Amino acid sequence: MSEIHVIPCGTLRVSAGEMILPIGADAVRKEYPVEENGLMKLAMNALLVIHHDRCMLLDPGCADFLPRKMAEQYGLEMEMSLEEQLQPFGIVPEDITDVLFTHLHFDHGSGAFKRVPGKIIKRFPSARYHVLKAHYEYALHPDHSEADAFFTRLFRFAGPPVWLEDWKEDWISFKVFHGHTRGMVVPLINLEGNTTCYLSDLVPMTLFLKENIFSGYDLNPEIALREKKDFLKEIGDSVRLIFFHDLLKDSMIYP
Repeated sequence: MSEIHVIPCGTLRVSAGEMILPIGADAVRKEYPVEENGLMKLAMNALLVIHHDRCMLLDPGCADFLPRKMAEQYGLEMEMSLEEQLQPFGIVPEDITDVLFTHLHFDHGSGAFKRVPGKIIKRFPSARYHVLKAHYEYALHPDHSEADAFFTRLFRFAGPPVWLEDWKEDWISFKVFHGHTRGMVVPLINLEGNTTCYLSDLVPMTLFLKENIFSGYDLNPEIALREKKDFLKEIGDSVRLIFFHDLLKDSMIYP
């Protein structure tokens, strides 16, 4: 028996006019809630995958110990801890065998760590922490435009990461993209004849299914648009898409 569950990890607030381009906040407001000040709430939707002896968590959201200024800047709200979000599925942190990071932006994975008195530790003590080596090496010396977004320094509390380039399980494969950030992966999970695509920031919300929509947070929008178009052409029918940032609709069957 296999299970796949979306795990909400709180919300962030960003400018609608920066997040979704080129249409602007007024056009976004027709399809997604935008506050009067032009800010919009984004979800952080982790993914729990249980298969045989593996209990895996993908992109476990944002750390709850962000510097106060950064937490206020992004309007971080976390009504429940990640441990509490996992409880309904009978999962405790010690059960997690693997944590997979699609990329190392703080909102996608810094939640894999927690602060305890006097130090920072792995939130999932038994888990292997997996990331694409090529992306990890880029994140150590990233483009200046996204340098403040990475939580790579936290890996010193986790021990050596496990490289996704060495992944052996044939029921998960990874496509690599470079438009949002260099070396981001999109996992394709094939279980019991069904395919689930965990889209990360390739298609962060349903609005981004539109061909011309990109994000102001993309490192290279031209590449991001081309990668998204090619990916959506390739994936076929009846595939479940998981949207990391969509607060209204975390998944759908495509097309």
